Amino acid sequence: MFWLFLLGLHRGMAQTANSEDLHTLVKHSRPVRSVAYSYDGLQIISASSDGSIKLWDAGSFRVIKTSWQRGIILSVACSPERKRISTGSTDGIVRIWDPESGLYRNLVGHIAAVNSVAYSPNGSRLLSASDDRTIKIWNAHSGRELVSLSGHQGYVLSAVYHPDGRRIVSGGVDTALKIWDGEAGEALMTLWGHEDYVRSVAYSPDGTRIVSGSDDKTLKIWDAETGKLLRTLTGHTGGVRFVAYSPNGATIISCSDDKTLKMWDAETGKLLKTLVGHEDRVYSLAYSPDGSRLISGSKDTTIKIWKVE
Repeated sequence: MFWLFLLGLHRGMAQTANSEDLHTLVKHSRPVRSVAYSYDGLQIISASSDGSIKLWDAGSFRVIKTSWQRGIILSVACSPERKRISTGSTDGIVRIWDPESGLYRNLVGHIAAVNSVAYSPNGSRLLSASDDRTIKIWNAHSGRELVSLSGHQGYVLSAVYHPDGRRIVSGGVDTALKIWDGEAGEALMTLWGHEDYVRSVAYSPDGTRIVSGSDDKTLKIWDAETGKLLRTLTGHTGGVRFVAYSPNGATIISCSDDKTLKMWDAETGKLLKTLVGHEDRVYSLAYSPDGSRLISGSKDTTIKIWKVE
């Protein structure tokens, strides 16, 4: 589909909130399903059920550009090179676009909704995880499908690269995590332990640990080499929608259907802080590259900016 760029026609609004967040960004008309920082930390990207992607200036919190597409956007990712942005949507199409010139390429191959997109560390490859039970690896420049990974017994909800760019971890409706050889396209191991959908997975920055978040209201920390379950983190009162490590690996952050974000000590699993401010379930979060800020996107249609101590 073509993209309409509205330059300067729609300006974002930044509101100072009474809760612990620094700013609340209000411009989307429907739930904010995914958020990301650009790799230089100068821009915030938000994607919504309203079919729009918004680029915000991370300093002024103003909308720089708005792009539109058909379908509910479920995931957004920013490339570490060439400044491209990718989205996954309910129409099954993975879209890559250039913030300056517009739509760059449609990647067609999935036959159901794309729940998650993620770039390899060097930006040369792109992962997409789908309701069609597959994970596809694409050449991020040519758009050619390289590998299709099959093995989950249900929708695949999340997939990300290991920092080495070779291995992949995924999670899905079948309650399993799978670790893959991204080059050979083979599953190396399957991790069991969650009692409900695995909504989100993430590697630690050094690649030695995996954290997963589930509808069973828990986070689990795993040894990335052996697959051993190391720790279970409890505290959320609703399903865990998204998990991430801080850039320095010291902290894990999670967001939930219980409307909160929680910060955990990555080594001990101790709950450090609960961030309260959203009025509905929190779908997504992202750290700024320097680790000083945290952003979250919610069903309440807002994006919140949090200061990280």
